Amino acid sequence: MALAPQSPGVYLFRDALGQVIYAGKASNLRSRVRSYFGSKSGLSTKTRRLVSEISDLEFLMVSTEQEALVLEADLIKRYRPQYNARMKDDKSFPFLKVDVRNEWPTVAVTRRRVADGSVYFGPFADARSVRQTLRLIRKVFRFRVCSGPLEGTRPRACLNMQIGLCPGPCIGAITREEYRKTIDQIVLFLEGRHREVLDSLIAGMKEASMRMDFERAALLRDRVQAVDLVTNRHTGVTALRGDQDILAVAQDRDSALVEVFSVRDGRVLGRQDYPIEGTGILTPPEVLRGFVLQYYVIASRVPPTILLQHSIADGGLVRNLLCERRGGRVQLLVPRMGVRKQVVDNVANSVARQLALLQANSGHGLELRGAGLKQLKDVLRLPTVPHRIEGYDISTTQGHQAVGSMVVFEDGVPKPSGYRRFRIRMVAGQDDYSMIREVLRRRLGRLERGSSRVGVAGPARGFGSSPSLILVDGGRGQLGAALDARNLRGGNRIPIVGLAKEHEYVYCESKSEPVNLPKDSPGLRILQAVRDEAHRFAVTYHRNLRDSTAMASVLDSVPGVGPARKGALLRAFETMDAMCKATAEELAEKAGIPLSVARVVREQLAAAEV
Repeated sequence: MALAPQSPGVYLFRDALGQVIYAGKASNLRSRVRSYFGSKSGLSTKTRRLVSEISDLEFLMVSTEQEALVLEADLIKRYRPQYNARMKDDKSFPFLKVDVRNEWPTVAVTRRRVADGSVYFGPFADARSVRQTLRLIRKVFRFRVCSGPLEGTRPRACLNMQIGLCPGPCIGAITREEYRKTIDQIVLFLEGRHREVLDSLIAGMKEASMRMDFERAALLRDRVQAVDLVTNRHTGVTALRGDQDILAVAQDRDSALVEVFSVRDGRVLGRQDYPIEGTGILTPPEVLRGFVLQYYVIASRVPPTILLQHSIADGGLVRNLLCERRGGRVQLLVPRMGVRKQVVDNVANSVARQLALLQANSGHGLELRGAGLKQLKDVLRLPTVPHRIEGYDISTTQGHQAVGSMVVFEDGVPKPSGYRRFRIRMVAGQDDYSMIREVLRRRLGRLERGSSRVGVAGPARGFGSSPSLILVDGGRGQLGAALDARNLRGGNRIPIVGLAKEHEYVYCESKSEPVNLPKDSPGLRILQAVRDEAHRFAVTYHRNLRDSTAMASVLDSVPGVGPARKGALLRAFETMDAMCKATAEELAEKAGIPLSVARVVREQLAAAEV
């Protein structure tokens, strides 16, 4: 190591076959590389595994640490080292290409992004997602998909025009100027500039009406309605202003998934999940750092704000690289509170569920789930393999706005269509046991009125389907309350267990002592997944209910806000934080209320200091 340079650069570790197995950046190459070959006590087990495979190393020196960062990203993309986080199949991610140089531009899918003057959008996570986007814009807008020059003199229109997917330039049914306006609107739409698209369409509709071109006015009216429908699907994210990407990572052993949740003009543009390889020796922040470097090098656009789930190493250098890539200022933020933190947490929950679903549906996941369900049957002495498990939890703040959740797992996989929420009606104050008792009593009462059979193997259907196993979040006390509800309702054949968080002990009615399943056992992992999902679902419902109640109480005292306007405001702003951050003009626009009333609402919110 004494011969290693002390300058900035990149180091490459190679194995016995000469293959690059790891690439890293350092401001001082000698100091950084020496850390791998000193005392092993400070190295993780996974890093020691990397070191054991190193047969040779190579140094590449540069002038600055910023140059080293760029070189590191390039070498990871070139060599795809085994121990570096890398985007799966990053050389072939699909893009949408708008060939704006053509007199009659087309919109198509491509896997090659070149500097040819075209406008590119992406990368998309897979071909399915990019084709879904293409189908969507073909329904909202109409453009040609055929190739070659257009003379406008063909005797018959093509099938695409007949079914309403092409404006018919081949037969002269649209002028080049009108077609170019449509392409401009598609570009704005794909950039997330939906308000500009709507303004352009509405202006065109009015102009066509004034010319008494009612056929075109009707076409543009339908297009306005279609754009408005698409862009209003995710109004709950309007609390985030401007253009932002939210990035979160889920990691389990050697598998990782990063979700990019894109917001443009305060509205959701879309979300993409990217599988990450080579995560065996890395922590989630390291995986996220590697993804940021690789993704924004090939991304068609870099937003001015990027919200991250974790802080990443070399944050200042990465930010400088993104600023250069964007040609403007870029912020890398890790929110600690407020609506941004809530959105990041939601994205993190989403990507964690997606990773669990991918693993469950993999060949190895199917094998583990099968083994886990069989283990639960044997250890808990269940009459059948628990094909359907229902999980329950309570969420409340000192007894206020108490709610219960029910989640369903079938064959170890979440089934969101079976989830149910309960508002606690009969319990006052902080009494978790009575709340669990109420939720299970109502659930089992609904089951009594159904017609399903108890303990039926195989996939279950509907809310009336009987669970093979009920899991409550908690220990002996919560289990006792759940058993009371079951015995009162006569559901005596449904096994119930409790899972306590502190030691992950499983409590069941047939044993006086808790069952201590091994920490890495497939059966315990299934129960933990059910418990954690029930907790997440309950907390989310409680938070939304609490925010809605707080907003409603403030709006009740505002002059000029009756039930209709109150409902419009609550639908437009799903969180109190979002409503408080909105200006009077935004309140008026998004809720469809007069500006004068919106100003009064704005003043009332400020006076309430919420």
